[in-house]
Amino acid sequence: MESKRDAWQDRDNEVVSVTDGNPLLHEALRAISSQADTLTSAGPLSLAFYHWVLAEEFPIAQAMPLAQELSEEVAGGGRSIQAVGALGFLLGIDRSLIGANQNFFAQGVDWLMGRSSDSQTALTSLMQPVALTGVLIGLVAIDDDERWQKFGAWFAALFARLQPLLPAEGGWRQELLWMVKMRSEVGLHSELQLMPASVGAAIYVARGLARFPSLSDNELALQVLGRIKSVVYEEPEPAAIDLAVFRFLTQGASQIDLRAPSLQNVGVLLRRLQSGLRRWTWDEEKKTPNSSAQKWAIENEYHFQNLLWAVLAPVFPDLRDEEWLASVGQKKPRADLVIPSLYLVIEVKYWRVKTSPQGLISQIAEDVSLYLKHGSPYRKVLPVIWDQGRRVEQHDLLIAGLCEIRDVVTPIVVTQPAFMV
Repeated sequence: MESKRDAWQDRDNEVVSVTDGNPLLHEALRAISSQADTLTSAGPLSLAFYHWVLAEEFPIAQAMPLAQELSEEVAGGGRSIQAVGALGFLLGIDRSLIGANQNFFAQGVDWLMGRSSDSQTALTSLMQPVALTGVLIGLVAIDDDERWQKFGAWFAALFARLQPLLPAEGGWRQELLWMVKMRSEVGLHSELQLMPASVGAAIYVARGLARFPSLSDNELALQVLGRIKSVVYEEPEPAAIDLAVFRFLTQGASQIDLRAPSLQNVGVLLRRLQSGLRRWTWDEEKKTPNSSAQKWAIENEYHFQNLLWAVLAPVFPDLRDEEWLASVGQKKPRADLVIPSLYLVIEVKYWRVKTSPQGLISQIAEDVSLYLKHGSPYRKVLPVIWDQGRRVEQHDLLIAGLCEIRDVVTPIVVTQPAFMV
């Protein structure tokens, strides 16, 4: 497991790469990083918010007992909106926690929506932006459409009453409340389209809760950069939010750093594979007088693995294929593709028409347990699946299920193009 010192070293390297030649900005970023870090010792809600907003790893050895503690609090008489929100963040951060804690979180949401807001004091105590953001994250994680709709209606009614009381100058609290309102107004499985013109919107885009038509927003970047350089934060939450937005904008949103590609970059690259197939060769007739009509069929797992190799090898020079791993008893596992520098196994699957999603999940779960056995040099498995049957209506549930398997990251399903018959 990565130590705190290693995490700080990674963060320092990241800051240096972004602020090369600008020592003042480098020091400012270090200062607000330290300020944001105070959230980790400010209670479960602040701790969970910190890990969610900054996408910092939350070790399962720490997350699991905390989730259990929060579930017990939510189920007991001393439940609070902070406990429900913190539990929601944890379920969104690590989906392996959902199975044991989903019912407790759902009970907490039901309790929250049943609370009275007759007075201004009661209304203010309910409309806590960080906690309500956690509730929304948890509802997305457990994929509860019925509660999602009830939560959206409940929140809209409270927000309508609160809005006249909000200060004109806005601030990070109002931005978070507005984002809860906007996201809860669209369906659980619908896509919120927006421009990242505020830090709240940029955070939702960075965490995959919204999409945007444009990669850049110079005005927002200048605002965030100005606040960072001034290092004036009265609270750690806006420091964490600005730091997260700065990282998102300087990474070019979904652009890949070819100098030092990351684990996240693997997912970004492979998620774009589907769109790259638009120009895949599938000739009905020959294109030139001296050529023949070609149909580049993807008929099995080996074909798909070769395609992935062609895409990944130029970006990840240490990519290896067909790597034999340490035996597990009489079983000798072999990984399809590995990137040792990222401690990553890429599991390639060809989802045939006759194979059920249940069978596919079982295969991947078994492979993960073999690849990541005690002493393995690898830490994460990224499944990439070719869907021969074009079962797009089952992809979301399949991906959600795979995300519940410990140490599985960003599963990707590539649908066989319609022309490929």
